[in-house]
Amino acid sequence: MKRSLLLLIAIIVISFQSFAQQGKDALYLKNGSIVHGKLIEVRDRQYSIRTTDGLLFTFSTDEVEKFIIGEQSEPREVKINDPNGFGFGIESGFLLGSSNRNFPFLFSLNPMLSYTFSKRHTLSAVSGIELFDQFTLPLLVEYRFNVLNTNVSPFIYARGGGLVPLGGDESDDVYKGGWTWGVGTGFRWPIAGFESYIKFGFRYGFTVHKENTYYDYIAGEMNPADFTYQAHFYRFEMKWGFKF
Repeated sequence: MKRSLLLLIAIIVISFQSFAQQGKDALYLKNGSIVHGKLIEVRDRQYSIRTTDGLLFTFSTDEVEKFIIGEQSEPREVKINDPNGFGFGIESGFLLGSSNRNFPFLFSLNPMLSYTFSKRHTLSAVSGIELFDQFTLPLLVEYRFNVLNTNVSPFIYARGGGLVPLGGDESDDVYKGGWTWGVGTGFRWPIAGFESYIKFGFRYGFTVHKENTYYDYIAGEMNPADFTYQAHFYRFEMKWGFKF
């Protein structure tokens, strides 16, 4: 009874010292317990082992299932689970640039449906919401190429498509939407089996909207006049995202 109690205490203490157990010998007992430490001797059908806490235990061969000298923890490599086929991703960030009338910080949130082929090539249908003077719905196609065929790799990308205006405001402005394209580079790495990445690049956007809030004087009378405005955006694209 006393010996069983000491063994139970030793096993509990050892279970809280997993890091100290690496590189130690191990006795696998038939009752399912594992004792880590330094195997002192094996003779007369007995195993003597000194635990990491300095306790010395002796077990008969009838109690021991097997023993391992210098047991090491199996190294685990975190990998990206990105086989060929369809996937889903989401990214967000900003389009940064100087501005007179337009916003210097344009927000972007983009879910995407992707298709990967040959491990390193990915085509994606990109949508979401982006701010170009007003909120727009991007309808883009993106191509990405991973430079290295590894889990950690730089990549290059190109994207382009249309910008569909979302709603309006209280003014008489009528937004017609526009189009956009961009190129850049990035870097990917694994997190919990998924791909995380950052990207940096150049982004161009073009939008059109009309206003009829101005008036011309014709024959001494004020008359409504339509004005069409074109806006050009030259921005630095900075995004971060995940691909599943």
